[in-house]
Amino acid sequence: MYDFDGRVALVTGGAAGIGLAISLRLAKEGADVAIVDVDANGLAEAAEQLKDFGCAVHTIVADVSSADDVKAAVASTESSLGPITQLVNNAGICLFRSYVDYTDDDFARQMDVNLKGTHLMMSRVIPGMVERGEGSVVNIASVAASNFTVPHAAYAASKAAIVALTRDAAFELASQGVRLNCVSPGLIAVPPSSTKTPLVKPTHQGPTDTRPLGFGHPSDIANAVAFLLSDEARFIVGTALDVAGGTNLRTTMALPGSPLE
Repeated sequence: MYDFDGRVALVTGGAAGIGLAISLRLAKEGADVAIVDVDANGLAEAAEQLKDFGCAVHTIVADVSSADDVKAAVASTESSLGPITQLVNNAGICLFRSYVDYTDDDFARQMDVNLKGTHLMMSRVIPGMVERGEGSVVNIASVAASNFTVPHAAYAASKAAIVALTRDAAFELASQGVRLNCVSPGLIAVPPSSTKTPLVKPTHQGPTDTRPLGFGHPSDIANAVAFLLSDEARFIVGTALDVAGGTNLRTTMALPGSPLE
């Protein structure tokens, strides 16, 4: 257990799946939590779950790829809960298709949400952390940043860029009291939501020859994020922690054209 009393956490993409699991874990540890998502109904449902932990909860409907939305979300959070001390950039999209089938719009949207959205949040939150001399950021990357998984080249590129962005910014900011790290999930089984139709179905979680521990759960990612945000990780900076159950230990998770089930 970690002591997050007095901490204010902002989690993007927090209405469902991995983002909701992260939000719940941080609330359980005592943090007040702001969740940002494009899904208004999902945010309302998530807020009800978070309130069970007795924390203050703030929800914001926003698109992380919009600079105006991000600016408003940060201002709204700090007005409602106080200065942001923990930031988790989890919001992201994934377009599954062969590289030659990507349109320019597909590629731009993939980068806008995953990479630009991460940058916009970091650039609007971190200056306040630097001014106060403390803060911790965890960006959600993917083992796809360094391994072929399935056909989604633009997604993999966006996640590799997040790893590089985190690494370089982490080195610059560490001496100013702000720590940045990544968590890189493998294949995680999440329930469907109004904005996501998961590739991995909860019914297909058993071990295979490429997934020795089967599929992960959102809580596996939340556990890693909570650790990296905590003071117990004070000497960990700029890392990309694979939380993948061994799927990252082989060159591919599946042969091209093979089903994931």
